This record gives sequence, C-alpha cells and structure tokens, in this order.
Amino acid sequence: MPIKDYREKDIRNKIIGKIKPEIRKGRGKHQKGAIYLDGKLEARVKLPNDHDKIMKRKKSQYIASTLKLQNGEFNDLIDCPLTGPRYYDLLRKRIG
Repeated sequence: MPIKDYREKDIRNKIIGKIKPEIRKGRGKHQKGAIYLDGKLEARVKLPNDHDKIMKRKKSQYIASTLKLQNGEFNDLIDCPLTGPRYYDLLRKRIG
C-alpha cells in the first residue's frame, strides 16, 4: 500500500500529538524528535515544518521508516486509527 498525500502540518501534528517525541532543536531548519522506549532511545524523526504544503511521498516514506512503520501503518497514524500507545506496542514488537 502506498503512502497517501498528506500536508506537512498534519504529519507534524500527528507525530507530536500521538507519539509525543522529545523535541530537540536541530542545527538546520527542522526540529528533530527523539523517541524513547523503556528509557532507551529507539528512533529519531525529523519533524516536518508547520505549513500546508503537501509532502512528497518519498519524504513521507523516509519519515515512516525512521518511525519504524510500514506504509499502511504510517497512513493509519496520520488518519487516526493508530493511537500513540498502539504505536509503542508495535515498536516494542519490532525491536524486541
């Protein structure tokens, strides 16, 4: 299943709102989020900017892979069926 077209603002808000990464200021234009599981750093994600531009699918796929999600799971994260706690359960299964 391919990743759908989403606005950068929507991707950013869903990642921050559901996954709640520890946001760090990067040296570049984008903020970065650190995702911890049981006190251990498991993923880092580059957060998109907060604007209405549609994100290119290749960039969305990159973000999905840094979150350790498959395309369909990434779509579910943005479209709302995938909740934050369920994301962490998936992450736990993938690394464990």
